[in-house]
Amino acid sequence: MVKSKNLLLIVIVLFLSAGLTAQKESFMGLCLGTALPQGTFADKDFQTEGAGYANTGFLFTFDGSLFPDEYLGFGATVTYGSNNPDKTQYKEDLYNDILTRYPAIEDYEDQIYFDFGVWRYLNIHAGPAFTVPAGRINFDFRTLAGLTLAWAPDQLLEVQWEPDNAFSRKVNDKATPTLGYTVGTGVRYALRSGYVFRLILEYSNSKPTMEVVEDLITGIAEGSGITTTEYKMPIKNVQIGIGIAYNFEL
Repeated sequence: MVKSKNLLLIVIVLFLSAGLTAQKESFMGLCLGTALPQGTFADKDFQTEGAGYANTGFLFTFDGSLFPDEYLGFGATVTYGSNNPDKTQYKEDLYNDILTRYPAIEDYEDQIYFDFGVWRYLNIHAGPAFTVPAGRINFDFRTLAGLTLAWAPDQLLEVQWEPDNAFSRKVNDKATPTLGYTVGTGVRYALRSGYVFRLILEYSNSKPTMEVVEDLITGIAEGSGITTTEYKMPIKNVQIGIGIAYNFEL
């Protein structure tokens, strides 16, 4: 009886060992999820430089990792994210700031035209990856860095009072390149077909330089006064996603 139990135990160990050895570690996949803004990016204080007024947003990733070794490998991701700003709060704070600086506009507040877009970013990051196989489950960890393209919300504010007085504030949603990084973890559960379900939890960080252009006209004789202000915008998100991938062997 004892020998039978020992034999059964040996068979189970050999089966699990074989399963771990044969596990396909490399993968490519897609994930959809949410981007949770962090730090100054989520701040809603107009006096804070770089306050992004960002709300929870959308996330899409196309990524993968190659594992020549059972545990260590190389990963890469192309991640697109967008965050809608709190437009109501931002509009109120922006109006208060402009009216404080230019009180003459107050009587024409109902004539102010204002349009505001969304935050967007595209990460193209690569770096080392690490995985821990456990049967059909893989626990993944990676630290990636590379190019980030960031777009500030397209912004236009215009108001005119009296024949020769006008004010405008513009932010163009042009792509701003910068360096960024992504760190995080994930879990893969493999089906027998080679496809896997995935969960990811990552942190993404970049700090592009944005530009605001204001133009104040206070009469033809005085001409136009254009001021350009640059500021650093830390775009930080906690990224949570769920998706599907395919495990393969090199």
